[in-house]
Amino acid sequence: MSTVAQLPNETLHSIFQHLSQGTLTTVLRASHRFRLIAEHILYASITIVETLPRAAPTPRHTATCAETILKRPHLSEVVRRLAIRWQTDPGPRDEYVAAAGPVLDVLHRALLTLVHLERLDLALGLAGGTLDARAVLDGCSFPSLRIFALSGVGRGSMSPKLYAAAAPTPPVPIAWFLAATPSIEQLRLLDCYETLELPPDALPQLAAFRGTAIAAATVLPGRPVQLLGLVGHEFITERDLERIARASAPIRYLDLSMMSVTPLLLRDISRHLRAVEVLKVKLALRHTLHFALSGISLLAGLSPVLGAFPALHQLDLSPTAVDGIARGNALEESALCTTWARACPALRSVVFPSRTEWRRAGDGAADVWVVCPGAGAGVAATVWTRY
Repeated sequence: MSTVAQLPNETLHSIFQHLSQGTLTTVLRASHRFRLIAEHILYASITIVETLPRAAPTPRHTATCAETILKRPHLSEVVRRLAIRWQTDPGPRDEYVAAAGPVLDVLHRALLTLVHLERLDLALGLAGGTLDARAVLDGCSFPSLRIFALSGVGRGSMSPKLYAAAAPTPPVPIAWFLAATPSIEQLRLLDCYETLELPPDALPQLAAFRGTAIAAATVLPGRPVQLLGLVGHEFITERDLERIARASAPIRYLDLSMMSVTPLLLRDISRHLRAVEVLKVKLALRHTLHFALSGISLLAGLSPVLGAFPALHQLDLSPTAVDGIARGNALEESALCTTWARACPALRSVVFPSRTEWRRAGDGAADVWVVCPGAGAGVAATVWTRY
């Protein structure tokens, strides 16, 4: 008997975990025993990304994966994370919806068996069409689902009038699924521009939400959300901000990197979300600050706005575009940090559009700012927590 054959399954599993997917697919062909162990690792986390041009709109990889899960029922016990992303061409959705129909049917039947899912991310690229989330999720039960993301279904950002003409019977919003899945802790609905009617006891463990202000205004009230990421347009109504502020826990992490934000909007947000400690923002500089200012000095006008966040200690401006604006040098960035810290005494860390991160020195040197070791262009900022 070979040495490898004598190894227990637990040891082989630990070894196989360090192998690449390509190597694992080779290993699983070696023996029935190796296949069972390798499959357990390969199918624990599934990610499918398909580019679907209009000339070939059928998501074949998704279909193959779903069919494999159905043909090998033991795999349903293994899958913990499933992410599917379809990248489609712009334009009418009818052809795509028709091509995706049979695949969604197979995917739906596979999802019905994946009762151990902990993370589900569906980005189907069909927003503006007639696709209803029920085609994929109807009847599914995921008692362990902690992270859920859905986009590319329903109306998306299309105007209600135009969509009503294209889809006389609009799809039902995803609220029915959310109400039936109380285990969700992190929710991402990036193109949901509709209100979600949730019962008061739905999503009791929700801690993070990313999506439009319209959806956030109906999801957050009464729920312990502390991380909020907003997407969409530059304008958020006062009514939506008031409702967002009704979360049962203070919002401490605010990500505005997926929308252009004016200082006026930031000021409005500060009136409602005063407990923010970490702020990541993409500023619309040229549209909001005085045209006579030049270079990074444009950012000096933020002092009054930042001062309205009394608990702010981490500020990340790395998503801000500086095209056509002169980049600041270390002296300018350091001076801005000092100016902002006077307006916002709690501030301890700043990442500029240059991706340089500055940190405030200890309590004995309150006005001394130093560059974080290793910070600079191309280095990811360390101040933001993602999921």
